[in-house]
Amino acid sequence: MRVLKLIFYLFPWIIAAICGLWFWYNWPEIDLFPKKQVNETHLSSLVLERMETIGKLELTKYQFQEITEIQKVGKDFYNLFKLENDSRAVLISRGEAVGCIDLTKMEVKHIQLSGDTLIVQLPPPELCYFKLDLDKTTVYALETGIFTSEKAFIEKAYQTAEQQIRESALHSGILQQAKENAETVLKPLLEEISGKQVILIYDLNTVRIRRER
Repeated sequence: MRVLKLIFYLFPWIIAAICGLWFWYNWPEIDLFPKKQVNETHLSSLVLERMETIGKLELTKYQFQEITEIQKVGKDFYNLFKLENDSRAVLISRGEAVGCIDLTKMEVKHIQLSGDTLIVQLPPPELCYFKLDLDKTTVYALETGIFTSEKAFIEKAYQTAEQQIRESALHSGILQQAKENAETVLKPLLEEISGKQVILIYDLNTVRIRRER
């Protein structure tokens, strides 16, 4: 009788254990930590939203002083004699150029999670703007022919000087400097937002992403 009572007493526990084992091996995966999984699922969207809020991130600024000279050959009469003198302008110009990364160009596909690492593909650096500081730019020399508008000629000199600032900025490595500054400025910010280690790249093919099963 005692054996029967013992079996009768243990029977529900035995059934419960069998059912538990069955559910363990056969029941679909249950979301035990929905909050954590939801956070990981929407992490890329969260990071993207914050980056879009930043917009164009200015990362480096270069100051320039240039000497710009433009010339214009005066009109002549059938190559027989000149109707006007040649025009010439010399500027001592100052200006600046700013290198930035436009984060509004990013999409969710540019942000990928690999384990505890967030891989972020940034848009290529670009010149946000380049401009001439007219208050600090002086006309060193100016000669214009009688048929040449002095105002228009000076304006052309300004435009040439501004383009010269652009070329000087690109040749001086402003875009590479913007890349290096992005590591210093943007990486810590993204790590704080995501809580992950962040790798910044500009070509997704340069990093092999380990996909978690």
